[in-house]
Amino acid sequence: MAEKLWHGRFEKAPSKITEEISESISYDHALYKVDIRASLAHAKMLCSVGVISSEDFSAIEKGLNQIESEIASGKMEFSSVLEDIHMHVESRLIELIGERGKKLHTGRSRNDQVAVDTHLFTRKALEEHRKDLTALLQKILSLAQKEVGKIWIGYTHLQIAQPVLLSHYLLAYFWQFARDLETLDFVYESVRFSPLGAAALGGANYPIDREKTAHDLAFDAPYPNSMDAVANRDYQLNYHFCALRLFLHISRFCEDIVIYNSTEFGYVTLGDAVTTGSSIMPQKKNPDIAELLRGKAGRVNGNMQALITNLKGLPLTYNRDLQEDKVYLFDSIKQVRQGLLGMLEILNHIHFNEERLLENLSRAFALATDVADYLVREKNIPFRDAHRVAGSAVKFAEAHHKRLETLSEKEWEKVAGYPLNFPQDFFSAQASISRRQGYGSTNPEAVSVQIQEAAAFLEKNVGDTKK
Repeated sequence: MAEKLWHGRFEKAPSKITEEISESISYDHALYKVDIRASLAHAKMLCSVGVISSEDFSAIEKGLNQIESEIASGKMEFSSVLEDIHMHVESRLIELIGERGKKLHTGRSRNDQVAVDTHLFTRKALEEHRKDLTALLQKILSLAQKEVGKIWIGYTHLQIAQPVLLSHYLLAYFWQFARDLETLDFVYESVRFSPLGAAALGGANYPIDREKTAHDLAFDAPYPNSMDAVANRDYQLNYHFCALRLFLHISRFCEDIVIYNSTEFGYVTLGDAVTTGSSIMPQKKNPDIAELLRGKAGRVNGNMQALITNLKGLPLTYNRDLQEDKVYLFDSIKQVRQGLLGMLEILNHIHFNEERLLENLSRAFALATDVADYLVREKNIPFRDAHRVAGSAVKFAEAHHKRLETLSEKEWEKVAGYPLNFPQDFFSAQASISRRQGYGSTNPEAVSVQIQEAAAFLEKNVGDTKK
């Protein structure tokens, strides 16, 4: 296995550091299944057009199946001398079936071979991501349905702003991840062309049937331009952007959870399954999983930036720089898988503490806007004047260690300059939420509509098994 398959042009072996820099088998062995699948499709096509015999194909098919079994069981030893997974598979095939194994590479190059492999690998990853993302969306929706009556706090500038329904808060993330699902489907469409048969860059010197291999590998069609086929990495850029935006949403949610799980907030309690302890402080129960997922957003961002930097200024067509793309791709695929499963696990082990929220809403004068709007609506007072009255009431209440709902009618009159009284239960969080109006608001009826629309989105977008 030590002899390189391209050694004919060379008199001396490459240096040790050249081999070290050149090898990719340490990570691209992950491609072995798709590499063998693409090789089988290529061999089948060569047989169908008469480039190799049916006996050749049968031997190649048997040999490739054995190699797949050997790799899957850990029996194959990888060597940097053979550089990559493609050379390992071909070298082992020649060992198994002799001269017939040397015919497999007819009409193709490692350029289109690695391109088709990474297309297939990315497509498989996207299909798995879609299942995991769908499960996450279903979990968020089920929580929104389960917690439909609970109160939550809406923040701006990390300052308490207004009460909202917990379901409304959860659905805000539902729609973010729903857009990620749509973007994921766009990325899937960008891997619909097959590069196989483009060979080094200009096509093969044999009567190959690119449509057949594309069909056999479940692509829509071959790339219409052989140079673009081996040079294109746009589908990976699309993937990395999708992964990064997904992780931005994961990171923001995890930031919320880290904050709300703290003793100071206490809005949520995380179960033992998604928390860890301290090596020195026995009392600690840390939201490490949320923190780690938050941190992975930077890692995925780094992978995207690395690919952008790698591609910038590369001349057509294939350049060895592109070997590095798999490092970024494989890592981001792993991170996305962990991110989606980690998010699902957090949501499976979370409890929302409504009592703590209600206390903070009152303490933070969260219904001051309701006061201003009440004056506008019921007293026909200009909003700016109403805003001043509400702000003065907050100032007065703070100075006298009171809350808005505990101010007396005389105190309201002192603040406003005219008599003021409010309906019963005006200062309850539920009443405030019910006063919100308009499509997409936190009003219970609007949230009910939103839940129905979220369910309809899932019904529409989950049915397509191809995606």
